[in-house]
Amino acid sequence: MEEHNLLIVSDLHLSEGLDPEQGKYSRLEDFLLDDAFARFLRYHEEARRQPRFHGCPWLLLINGDMFDFLQVVSLPEDGRLLEYLKGTAERSGLSVNEQDYGLGTTALESAWKLSRIARGHQRFFAALGWFLAHGNHIGIIKGNHDLELHWPEVQERLVAEVRRAYTRQRLALGEGPAVEPEAVRYRIRFYPWFYYEPGRVYAEHGGQYEAVNHIDDYLSPVLPDDPERIDLPLGGMAVRYLFNQIEDVHPFVDNIKPATNYVLWALRSQPVETLWLLLTRGLVFVRAFWNIGRKAVTAAARRAGGAGAPASPSPGPVPLPAQVTAQIAELSEREAGTFLREWLPAGVHGVLTVVLAALVVLFTVLGGATLIGGGGWIAAAYLATAAAAYLLRLGMVRVLADATAQGYLLPAAAELDSILAATHPVHYITMGHDHCARLERLGHAWYVNTGSWVMLYQEQGPIKGEQKPTFFRLAAGSEGAPELLCWDDGVGEPSRLVIRSDAA
Repeated sequence: MEEHNLLIVSDLHLSEGLDPEQGKYSRLEDFLLDDAFARFLRYHEEARRQPRFHGCPWLLLINGDMFDFLQVVSLPEDGRLLEYLKGTAERSGLSVNEQDYGLGTTALESAWKLSRIARGHQRFFAALGWFLAHGNHIGIIKGNHDLELHWPEVQERLVAEVRRAYTRQRLALGEGPAVEPEAVRYRIRFYPWFYYEPGRVYAEHGGQYEAVNHIDDYLSPVLPDDPERIDLPLGGMAVRYLFNQIEDVHPFVDNIKPATNYVLWALRSQPVETLWLLLTRGLVFVRAFWNIGRKAVTAAARRAGGAGAPASPSPGPVPLPAQVTAQIAELSEREAGTFLREWLPAGVHGVLTVVLAALVVLFTVLGGATLIGGGGWIAAAYLATAAAAYLLRLGMVRVLADATAQGYLLPAAAELDSILAATHPVHYITMGHDHCARLERLGHAWYVNTGSWVMLYQEQGPIKGEQKPTFFRLAAGSEGAPELLCWDDGVGEPSRLVIRSDAA
């Protein structure tokens, strides 16, 4: 590819989008910025004429989770299409799992899901086509929510849907340059693991460093005993079988980071609704945990039998030597295996929060009741205990939050920096996955986390959700501090993302 500027985004999570017949969005849709994304691309097409961008074309790199195949749950209508996809012309002929949770992960089923995503996001797909028609390029790395991009059939369907959406828009509006089908295919490139630009950038989604989203062989993420289906990680199983079933009550559940905060918020802020959810959907939870547990047991048995991750990655089109990619694969195995470091603090955090909160309520009630009954000093003791429990809760929660603040991606990026610096140094290592935009200086490179373009809910709870469409921009030839920016659609231009130093 010729000299180019870079735009890197991640975690868009497009699912079924807008139903053109009903005029409503899917209840599971997280990406609502189709028009804003189109304006984001148009702005940068004009901006490349600025001296700092040298008139070079852009490479828009989408670093994982562009799509959320896990949240496409519609089924084809009875008839020939369904028979073509599943061998049965009626929905009643599908398995119980398929009827309740949507189609599976074969190439044909996944390509149909991609067509559903395109149907609900025509403006987004047309914007990609417009961007390509102006001579720019698009690179796509698969993430843990769109592992189905592994299939060549899905890649070809994506190219076709981009070309089709842009052609429709161009004919309807009577504007925009024509683009040949071969040009669209040439300008969209798929990267099966990571993107590497010598001396400049290493980009990887990041899900491989998290225990619940790690895949044994990322270059070939298929089931060992059924290679026509994708090997969904435990996190993907949780989305398919659990989160999708309760998002009509709490539509933000899969966007709360970390997930333990959802349980805490639900119990604290909506105890009655949460209890009702548990009572009325007990069977949903039982089936979900059964499916997830069966997956966990199968994976554990496979590893115990010596069928775990290969010592080195499967052969594939990766732009680094086998020795280096083997080191990166080993790093991801090691990081994903640190279960206690990753989950124990979160579990302790959750238990302490609930227990100490319950103690505060209990001793406050006892103190009030005793005070009314005339037991002054006993009431004071109860209230003092409630106050102590409250202060202890604040202190211990803060300590645990500080202990886990750096997350799991920053240490992984630091080790990646060391691996690459030996023979293939870069100036920037970028990831996504955890939806938390971040900028840190490593030993040799900068670490840039591009955040996400969906609503994110953190410790404050769903009421404090924020949507910051963040991205990393790099001008051709630039080697300085990275631009981690936020697209301000109201103003029509990006602004620098404010990230405060952790230093006192």
